[in-house]
Amino acid sequence: MFVLPVLFLYWSFFRKNKVAQNVLLLASSVFFYAWADWRFLFLLIASIIINYYLALKIRKEVDDETKQRRFLYLGLVFNVGLLLYFKYFNFFYESFVELVNVFGITSSYTTLAILLPLGISFFTFQTLGYLIDVYNEEIDPSHNFLEFSLFVAYFPKILSGPIERASKMMPQIQERREFSYEIFVDGLRQILWGLFAKIVIAENCASIANPIFDNFEGQTGSTLILGAFFYAIQLYADFSGYSNMAIGVSKLFGIQLMRNFSTPFFSTNISDFWRKWHISLTTWMMDYVFTPLSFSLRRYQKNGLIISIIATFVLVGFWHGANWTFVFYGLLHGIYFIPLVYSGKMNSSEIVAKGKLFPSIIEFIKMLLLFVLIMLTDVFFRANSIKEAINYIVSIFSYDIFSIPQGMFSSNYMITIFLLFIFFFIEWNNREKKHDFEIKNYNIFLRWSSYIFLFLLILFFGKSSETFIYFQF
Repeated sequence: MFVLPVLFLYWSFFRKNKVAQNVLLLASSVFFYAWADWRFLFLLIASIIINYYLALKIRKEVDDETKQRRFLYLGLVFNVGLLLYFKYFNFFYESFVELVNVFGITSSYTTLAILLPLGISFFTFQTLGYLIDVYNEEIDPSHNFLEFSLFVAYFPKILSGPIERASKMMPQIQERREFSYEIFVDGLRQILWGLFAKIVIAENCASIANPIFDNFEGQTGSTLILGAFFYAIQLYADFSGYSNMAIGVSKLFGIQLMRNFSTPFFSTNISDFWRKWHISLTTWMMDYVFTPLSFSLRRYQKNGLIISIIATFVLVGFWHGANWTFVFYGLLHGIYFIPLVYSGKMNSSEIVAKGKLFPSIIEFIKMLLLFVLIMLTDVFFRANSIKEAINYIVSIFSYDIFSIPQGMFSSNYMITIFLLFIFFFIEWNNREKKHDFEIKNYNIFLRWSSYIFLFLLILFFGKSSETFIYFQF
């Protein structure tokens, strides 16, 4: 409901002037963030102001590399410092105390009650990338505070991304947006698909996965497999659903955000998977962590490449949260790249069965095996501790792994499997397109039949949800 009045004002009273459009969007973004959690609005404003002036200083000292680097380091310390304090302070504190206890030094401690600002992992990475790009002279710093503020605080992406690049988004902000019926309608399609993915697919999967994970001890191995299966899809549908809605809403205002998911479960190797999963984070890490690190370790050849990959994915995991489970999650994904590095296939990426109706048997087996690997690794993403995740996975491979899962033939299971078939059928048919529900080339009867069909599925099978999984990051 928040979007509708803003949209009306935007295309009626503010459409003729770029500045007016930006003022409305920024005011709406500030209101949106304050409404979500007003306590940290000052932090967002401070981040905008400091990064805006640091970028200008970096460019001003272009002839003095020492001063230029000093301002860059100041920006890195400020932005990384925000994350370290608000997101990781208690984690490091507790880990230090536990390490000290290993050496027989016991001590009591109390953690600080630090609240996590909404979207801090996303807007902090966006401003970090902006400063680095200015320092590397890949972009010019913005001299317009209004435009830069909107770039950081833009409400469709502030809470959970995508993590946008200034080189792609700033040019759109710097020009007046003109109404495009085609882009507007495509945005509505993406919103519809995102809603379906979130409240139908993710929430129905959650209704099965959550009880299994919450009480996994004593469950049969086959039931635990189903729990891991439905959670892997829940995680994907939840975050991709949000991303599609955010991208769709942004299209309504004439601003194109980057694609964040590209049918990742139709990948045949781990490298291809990460080119299609959380694309904005992956590309950020590749550009600002992996590339400079691998360059500095290039003399170690493949071993240096492996170290760079593992270090990058440990950071990818750690970005998600202050828990060793996320670190281990990232470590495992980095390790999965090792066979690709030694086989020389790390950069292999392709659309499966391109131009064909079905994949080959080899492609299908590769997709299936990769999905199983991802599914088991996601247990660490879901678990409260590494020990809990290992116990869950070990319990899968028990004597009753081939038994009939508990509740397998209940109506909830059957309906969810039916919905998953529809979900992946549509994704498969649109895997070569710009997003999962791009059906603009269908005839009018098929288009409206698809809209009505999804709407009815949302109406009859949608379940209420309090939040998105990635809001906690």
